[in-house]
Amino acid sequence: MVALDAEQVFAHKWRLLSVGCPKLDEFLGGGVAVRGITEIAGESGSGKTQLCLQMCLSVQYPEINGGLSAGSVYINTEDIFPSRRLHQLIQKFPSRFHSEDTSIQFGNNIFIEHIADVESLKKCVFGQLPQLLAQKSVGLIVVDSIAGVFRADFEPRDSVSRAKEMRAVGGQLHRLADEFQVAIICVNQVTTVINNEPSAGDHTGRKTVAALGLAWANMVTTRLQISRIDRSVTDAKGTTVPVRMLEIIFSPDKPSRSCHFVVTEAGVSAVSNVNE
Repeated sequence: MVALDAEQVFAHKWRLLSVGCPKLDEFLGGGVAVRGITEIAGESGSGKTQLCLQMCLSVQYPEINGGLSAGSVYINTEDIFPSRRLHQLIQKFPSRFHSEDTSIQFGNNIFIEHIADVESLKKCVFGQLPQLLAQKSVGLIVVDSIAGVFRADFEPRDSVSRAKEMRAVGGQLHRLADEFQVAIICVNQVTTVINNEPSAGDHTGRKTVAALGLAWANMVTTRLQISRIDRSVTDAKGTTVPVRMLEIIFSPDKPSRSCHFVVTEAGVSAVSNVNE
């Protein structure tokens, strides 16, 4: 009886949120965990925001369809929020998801906040977010991107101060995930470093890694990284579509591995037959 009660109490820690593509969900072991911080790192234009927008829709579906029957909060720190792209996905997503529930008002369940600096981000995560989560049903928080504020607000010589602020923000996001049972997605930029152990096909001696260093990496539960690669697929219309690679860099319950996906008008979806 005690074991059963404990399992029920902590069941939310193992809930998973669909990313809106069954094959990608399978690759991720069922989806994105509703616990800790999941980071999606990648270069500009690789598909990070596209995946986040798609999850803002999938979270609104009932659990039987991989969602959480809840809304989302999108904290935007870099560019203008891609509202036109979101509306395009809303038009395509219901039919793609094969759900009988067509009554969901997707656009009404996404709360958008624009943040320009670290102080504003702290006010948001320590003040505004707890109030909103206490009043509204929210299952997903996206910060796009965490590097947008921390790279802009600090000089290299301020690494100690920056690390302190990152730990404060990261710690609060972990507390919100635990208290309100929400999935936390933090988008990150990437940087190029010297690779001391280059692979056989790597003649550059360099590799791309997530930005913000070890101080932020220690706050991340699962790190995913997206890369643009020199491959493509041909769609049903005969159009060549660029392929991206999604990697699990580290995770407490998933092995490191990779898969391929494309971004189309209908959203993000995994692919297998990739052209060289």
